[in-house]
Amino acid sequence: MDNASKKLTRQVIRQVHPDLFVDSPYEKQCNSESLKRLNNYVDELAKNRQPKPTTLEFFVRDGTQLKRLQAQLTPSGSLAPLFFAFELISADDLANVGGVSSADDTNFLAWLKDQVSEAVRTAERHDVMKWHIRRLKSSFEEKYGLAAVQIGAEYAVSLEEQENQVDSLTALDDAVQEVTQEKNNPNYFKHLSIQLYHTSACPQEAYSFVDDNGVFKMRTEHMKAYVGDDGALHLVADRSTLKEQIYSLDLERARMLTKVSLYWLKRVRDLTPAVTQLLGVRHVWCDTKSEQNSQKFVLWAGYLLEKREEIKDLFAGRKFAFSIIVHADTSGPLINFHQSSPILNVRADCPASHLINFLASEGGSEASKASTEVQNTRAKEEALLERVRQVFDARCVIKICMNDQVKEAAMRLLDNADVIKQVVDLRGACIALDDCYEVWDSGFISIPYNFKIEELSNMLPKLQLGQHPSSSSEPPESGPLVSEAYQQAQSKSAGNAPYANLDGNSRTRSNSSNRSSSNNRSSSSDRSSSSSSSNSTMAVATLCSWGGGPSRGARSGRWCAIQTHGQLRSDRGSR
Repeated sequence: MDNASKKLTRQVIRQVHPDLFVDSPYEKQCNSESLKRLNNYVDELAKNRQPKPTTLEFFVRDGTQLKRLQAQLTPSGSLAPLFFAFELISADDLANVGGVSSADDTNFLAWLKDQVSEAVRTAERHDVMKWHIRRLKSSFEEKYGLAAVQIGAEYAVSLEEQENQVDSLTALDDAVQEVTQEKNNPNYFKHLSIQLYHTSACPQEAYSFVDDNGVFKMRTEHMKAYVGDDGALHLVADRSTLKEQIYSLDLERARMLTKVSLYWLKRVRDLTPAVTQLLGVRHVWCDTKSEQNSQKFVLWAGYLLEKREEIKDLFAGRKFAFSIIVHADTSGPLINFHQSSPILNVRADCPASHLINFLASEGGSEASKASTEVQNTRAKEEALLERVRQVFDARCVIKICMNDQVKEAAMRLLDNADVIKQVVDLRGACIALDDCYEVWDSGFISIPYNFKIEELSNMLPKLQLGQHPSSSSEPPESGPLVSEAYQQAQSKSAGNAPYANLDGNSRTRSNSSNRSSSNNRSSSSDRSSSSSSSNSTMAVATLCSWGGGPSRGARSGRWCAIQTHGQLRSDRGSR
């Protein structure tokens, strides 16, 4: 893929990455599946094969709403329809842009040597800021008795976004303090929720007006403050207007709507365990981003529970390996299952009898078998990624690429571990197995699954001297360190340390000690508790996939699914 296409593809991913939609499970699932199809499409191009026609459907955030975008990729190999759907190119560009080329090769160790130190420092700063923001939010909520405070998107991707969150919280604290003092009521905001937007990233609204010359014009300004259907106060963190925004809102109405919203969320929480047990599935999740969606789930669950005796007699304690997501998107089928995901998508208006018939049919059995296979594959992937993390003493290792590519990348890293560790210290690094070389704003180091290391013997001396591989066209002579490292790489098959591959068969590689760090950095996240142990177990997270247990969203009562392992929850957002 050429550089222009890579750049545009990154812009797409930044808008649709599933981690940005943890409060919208159905949309997250759709984006995850489309990213997999996009990855397969590009992978076919990289192998110089003609790809199959591919339909992509993504959800993006448009202010406080979610918008659906679709693109049809043809066998020509051009990604232009995708870029046009996201308004990244014009209609003329769409007509003129050709296909994509195969990926450019980058020397793996040269790039890694240049990037790892700064990436580790960025990840550490990102982590410190994350904890600082969490403490500020917790302190602010406790100080004024607030139910929850959410600033912009759930995850801050870059250090700049984190700094904006701190500025926004500070401005809100000052304004709320003034209002409570003027009202002489410290509980003025008690039990309310606030959705806060930084001025650089808040939704925009268009206004029409007539100027002094009688000419009709339009202008764009920051959104006006408002009370959401769930009672949340939506405010812009503009110091000059923040107090005025608060006074413009009807807080009594907000309290009433909050009580109603919490009632329906409580009903969702009360009914979810009963439905899960009745259907015999692993989990039942629902989309509660609006009060209407919560109501629909409650009605759906009620219809099922009315048939509990019929269901018990029919299933007789039968268990299914998949989980169910109940959503309110009427554009999709009533029941939808993807072979690559252990999730059964069910519309909230799906008749109870229709779901029962599906579960009792061969389709339910096949879906359960497919889910078991997916979960077993992911368990093997996670074990393999954890081995990579331990060998390099990295902070965490995650996957972005597809399953077979994950195995390829992980095995390549393990097979060349001794040589890599001679050249670059990856202790404390956050590594993402992907399809390109990139350092994310959160400090993650993205490396392609098919990185090449054949020219390692010529590159190591330059890297040892801190030189870039392209600084000279003549290969230098190999020194003792190079000879030793290269010989270790060439003789790796002669080792006798066995280990299990994904198929459970025994393989061998040279036995090397895992360099331990006396200052292991404990993993942290926006939703996990801190660890006081410096040698705490690091985490391996799998992105762009489903399969973990339910976790609470930023607002009270919001349930979503995100796969987590160890202490790390992926909170880096889009790249």
